[in-house]
Amino acid sequence: MEIAFRILGRTRVRVDGEFVVDWGKPKARGVLAVLLLNAGNAISVNTIADWVWPDRRPANLYPTVQTAITSVRAALQRSGVRFSLRNEERCYRLEVDKSLIDLHVFRRLVDRARAIGGTDHQAACELVEQALELWGDEPLADLEGDLAARRRDHLVRNHYLSASHALLYGLGKLGNYTRMLDHLDEIPPELDLEILLAKHRLTALYGLQRAQEALSYLVRIRRRIVEEIGDGSEVELNALHERLRVRHEQATAARSPGPRYLPRDVDVFVGREHLLSELDALVPPGATPRLITVDGQPGIGKTTLAVHWAHRVSQRFPDGCWFASHADGSEVVADLLTALLVPIESIPSLPARIARLRELLATRRMLIVLDDVTGVEPLLPALATSVVLVVSRARMSGLVLRHQARAFTVLPLGNEEIAGWLHDRLGARAAAAPDLVARLAERTGGMPLVMQLMGEHVAAQPDRSLADLLVSLTDGRTLLSLQHNGISAELERSYRALSPEQAHVFRLFGLHPFHEIPLPVVAALAGLPIERARALADELMWKRLVDTVDGDRYRMHDLLREYAADRLAHDGPRTERDGAVTRLMSWYLHTVNNADRMVFGYRDAVPMLPLADGVRPLQFADEDAVARWIAKEKASIVGVLRSSPQPGYVWRIANGAGELFSRYGHYDEVVAMMTAGAEAARLNGDVLPEADTLSNLAHFHIKLHDYAAADRLLERAQRVLGDHDDPETLAVLLRNKADCLRGASNVPRALELYQEALDLADGFEDTRSGILHRMGVACRGGGRLDEAAAHLVQARLIRQRTGDYKGEADSLVELARLARESGDDFSARTNCHEAVLRYVQAHCLPGQADARLVLAVIARDHDDAGRALTYATEALELCAGLDRELEARSHDLLAQLAWKAGERDTSIEHLEEAYRAYRDIGDERAHSVAAQLDEQVALSVPVLPLSRVDDTVVRFDNGWVE
Repeated sequence: MEIAFRILGRTRVRVDGEFVVDWGKPKARGVLAVLLLNAGNAISVNTIADWVWPDRRPANLYPTVQTAITSVRAALQRSGVRFSLRNEERCYRLEVDKSLIDLHVFRRLVDRARAIGGTDHQAACELVEQALELWGDEPLADLEGDLAARRRDHLVRNHYLSASHALLYGLGKLGNYTRMLDHLDEIPPELDLEILLAKHRLTALYGLQRAQEALSYLVRIRRRIVEEIGDGSEVELNALHERLRVRHEQATAARSPGPRYLPRDVDVFVGREHLLSELDALVPPGATPRLITVDGQPGIGKTTLAVHWAHRVSQRFPDGCWFASHADGSEVVADLLTALLVPIESIPSLPARIARLRELLATRRMLIVLDDVTGVEPLLPALATSVVLVVSRARMSGLVLRHQARAFTVLPLGNEEIAGWLHDRLGARAAAAPDLVARLAERTGGMPLVMQLMGEHVAAQPDRSLADLLVSLTDGRTLLSLQHNGISAELERSYRALSPEQAHVFRLFGLHPFHEIPLPVVAALAGLPIERARALADELMWKRLVDTVDGDRYRMHDLLREYAADRLAHDGPRTERDGAVTRLMSWYLHTVNNADRMVFGYRDAVPMLPLADGVRPLQFADEDAVARWIAKEKASIVGVLRSSPQPGYVWRIANGAGELFSRYGHYDEVVAMMTAGAEAARLNGDVLPEADTLSNLAHFHIKLHDYAAADRLLERAQRVLGDHDDPETLAVLLRNKADCLRGASNVPRALELYQEALDLADGFEDTRSGILHRMGVACRGGGRLDEAAAHLVQARLIRQRTGDYKGEADSLVELARLARESGDDFSARTNCHEAVLRYVQAHCLPGQADARLVLAVIARDHDDAGRALTYATEALELCAGLDRELEARSHDLLAQLAWKAGERDTSIEHLEEAYRAYRDIGDERAHSVAAQLDEQVALSVPVLPLSRVDDTVVRFDNGWVE
């Protein structure tokens, strides 16, 4: 039987098969809603009036109600259902089959679902979903007043929410977590604080392996529960989250035996059986760690051999297999740490990363293949428990002598082996002319790469005879004619078949130092519009001279790239190379400048060179686009700077990109880039840029707490600067020198240097504001609070005027710390909240975390443990993977809060994390945390040094001269 009446929304009546809402006036619709809600019961006229006219009854109540009843009766008649509507002593009674009313159908469906829910979750869920489809936006929507509001609340909480819980429970039992989230998102937002709904969402998120999202949701909803309800239900939610987290981590550990990455093995591997057997014998199941090297000329098949053998023995390494190619040691360490779920941006220096990797691999036995990786030796201590296979073109005698490596040289394949492969590749054609196949095999010189190129060349021309092909392959040239240790003449043939424009672009690929080149760089090298460059690069791709990666990136094999560079040197005019290099460097300079202007538009830019003809640098829509570009292109930028013959571009690009790289956590690249920039400025005779670059590099080392390196760089910068009179350069140099003076005893001398710098920085507002900020921090550290406030207020005003949101926020946070120390917690909180808003505008997550840590300490001092925990947890979530010192301070404070709450194990866990973070950045607080950790483990009532979290290391903002 179909529903004829709806009251779970506006009062509607089915007429001629369709529901209509405008069957009567609003008051008549309200009267019908009351009658349907109480179907079968007598409802007095006064009660009807209370529901329908809650604010002001009609002057003539009974006639007015009678008029509405007349309209209701007409609507009931139009519906075509059997009904009885009687007037009984100033009461009205509507008799109608309740299965025609949506509310009653809703209840019956839910009751049926509950009856079978214990045995058939699927059927139960289907019934509840049918019921929920009946629910409108607002039950009894045509009724107003308190009576209607209370009944609506009752219906929502006792029927709608009950049905939702039943559905979510059943979906959880079925493992349909996606549908759970879909339904939770459909529930009205005013019900968000229902604790059962929060539990269902946590369950669904963990069910979908979205643990980080679950933690973020917990932090948000817990804060709202505390602030808006305050009934303590967040404790129950915390307990559920902890159970789900532990279960998730246990399942993840069981699922993930270790990182595994090996390139695809070849379908048919040719020869090398003796060498494979020797390698097998070195690593029998359960064998001790080994260091093995494989060398040989380019194209001899070293990589293919290494990959094939790695697949062959991979089952002997349950803790994982890893392959790294064409990288340096720092990239290998970063990639392995990432694969082991360590946020590499949080560990700034390579030595600290290597130490962390060594800890993680200490109990693992992995197979690690390093193919053409530079800087292998410093990595070996971290890989000491693994079997390491190093693949190189040159013999690795140093590893043999110093590390007792077993060395093998890959020799050319035998002609019979190559002939056998060609027979398999060419089929019947080879079987009909075995002598010709043997002669083709001889022409390969035993080189697998040439073998594959030749096989493809012959197979692609089925209509030509092998004799004809043999002649063409040996006519006037040999497959080993080029000076590339075995590069095939097929490359020469492919190159000579290119059109002049294709050959021009092909040669230019040899100029770029990285094996992957983005399309805009190809266009810049060639001086072509982007679409024409794309067309030519795609033509090279179809000719198998380049591969495409991610749509707009092109990869060229090292052998081909060397060949392209050789052709550029021999075939292209000198002007072709020089012009391409200038366009390449101009593209990087102006693209980096556009990125710098997007992020740091409030300060002076690097002095620019004119945009070269035919160059179209990238433009950026927002800071997120800059971050994505830097992350993808950082290796290319560093490679270009290291190899460029144009030092005037190098130091400019280095200084333009340095702060960008630092902002996004690419610390190793900053050191490499700025070092190249300083050397370029020296070679070019640019005295002031060299001093600036050295000073900027020192500033970066100060950020990493490497003050000894910073001191050395600043001394060099001072010597380079000599008697040159450049106020801003000297101001920044003096400021950085002051930054290196640590501790309260050095505050007077630091302030002297800051004052000298400030006097020189007149007219340079960005530099001036940074100096004033530091003076405020130094004065605060020296107990000179009034002076600190004056300096910080001046810094904030300048930054506010120039639109430096992050800098303004930095000063606000320091003012907050100052206010707290002065006992003005209200001002401290106000400054922190305003700082958070500025950090949001600046897209600065670490800054938001820093402000929340101050708020957390204030809350802790006021015994507001719940709020302190919320702020500290949010801080940790915001800075995770971005700022190791902030992570350390967050864990440190969370440890205090956990201990005070009696959560001993949680406190120890946070202290361990704080220790590791402080240790990674070389912070002396690691010692006090370690001592505290020992105390907590050994004693029952340790003394927590609260000042450790409060006394933050000075966190200076940007200080780059550009």
